[in-house]
Amino acid sequence: MASRVTSEDVARVAGVSRATVSYVLNGRSGQSISEATRERVLAAAQELGYSPSTAARTLRRGRSDLVLMLLPPEPLGRALAMVLDSASEYVEQAGLRLIAHRLPDGGAAAPLVRSLVPAALIVATPLNAEDLDSLQASGVPMASLQQDHADPLGADLGIGAMQVQYLSSAGHRRIGVALPAGPGYQWRADARLAAIQEACSRNGLLPPAVERIGLDPAAAAAAIGRWRQAGIPVTGVCAFDDEYAFALLAGLSMLNLSAPSDLAVVGAEDIPLARLAIPPLTTVSVHARRIGVLFAQLATASLVPTDSSAGLTAEPAESLPPVTLVLRSSA
Repeated sequence: MASRVTSEDVARVAGVSRATVSYVLNGRSGQSISEATRERVLAAAQELGYSPSTAARTLRRGRSDLVLMLLPPEPLGRALAMVLDSASEYVEQAGLRLIAHRLPDGGAAAPLVRSLVPAALIVATPLNAEDLDSLQASGVPMASLQQDHADPLGADLGIGAMQVQYLSSAGHRRIGVALPAGPGYQWRADARLAAIQEACSRNGLLPPAVERIGLDPAAAAAAIGRWRQAGIPVTGVCAFDDEYAFALLAGLSMLNLSAPSDLAVVGAEDIPLARLAIPPLTTVSVHARRIGVLFAQLATASLVPTDSSAGLTAEPAESLPPVTLVLRSSA
């Protein structure tokens, strides 16, 4: 069985010290190593099939090359998947590796961080105060919803507020909210409802009428019936996302009603099918790729040398607000 190639083998073939091999292969800056020496080391490493030990590098640096992204305990929807993809692309270009972990309800983030020793953290799920304080005290660079949005409604990214603002400006005085019936999206549904309630109060509207439904036309039709029969009928609805907006449009069709004349419907996320709905869906577009890039930039800012970050390919993360209204025909 062939013995494992070591940095000492690379140093011998390249005719340099082990320290020089370490500086070159680990990308450490601040050392005056000529380009010719650097190329000689890289050629020797390739010839011998050598790659630095991740465990040894982690032990030496006190951290790994990993950026840990904590995800909420819910199915990975399109917007969150795009946040993950764009953050991963940016992190890879910075010479690091992104790994994602779905944090279960009540799951403690701090022990996971201690075991993985990540270079940076991206927290895309709300944490309790104890966990958040523990992560901030660890000294690991971190970007999070709670850190970068000071208000408690920040986790909703402004989606609910934009839905309500549009319906209010269109003259709707009683607004409904369609949220998932199952527990899978609980934290995000709670964040959306809190944002909608606050926006209704701020716009002088009655408290929203909340219905929890499945992706089922009959359940949506029943909810629509209750909204229409209320003492002050609901005339406009904020759907949790575009899929729940589609359920409402199907429910309206079952009742021989239509949007927006019988009920205005506003979705969220602007998935590709939104423009193909009947009628085409008014929705809030989430600039998920920009959010992912911004998370990655914030998390890795102290790890990427200034002269290196200029070469990273990234959309301008802060050139747009995180959400914008896409006006179509359903509201």
